[in-house]
Amino acid sequence: MGIAGTVLAIVGSIVARCAIIVGLAFILNVTVVRMPRNKVYRFVFWFVLCLPLNFVFNYVDVLFLGYHKMGWAGALIIAFLVAICGTLWPTQAHNFNTP
Repeated sequence: MGIAGTVLAIVGSIVARCAIIVGLAFILNVTVVRMPRNKVYRFVFWFVLCLPLNFVFNYVDVLFLGYHKMGWAGALIIAFLVAICGTLWPTQAHNFNTP
């Protein structure tokens, strides 16, 4: 693969990652407002969202950049850590009039 192929692969990877992040932002915009404040629901939501997202990011890496594939163990660990962070992150107030 020449320099043009490498640049094309990097640009394709950047575009694919941006598309994934825009899709994730849309999903979060629609669902987070309606999510109950129960920590168990928040943990399950983040875990279920991040597990397939790990495989999508991994597929983009393999397709464009030729990285090795991530196994289930790595995807579960990353999804678990993100779910813990998403659960423990304080909820934001939806009333914009309060300081």
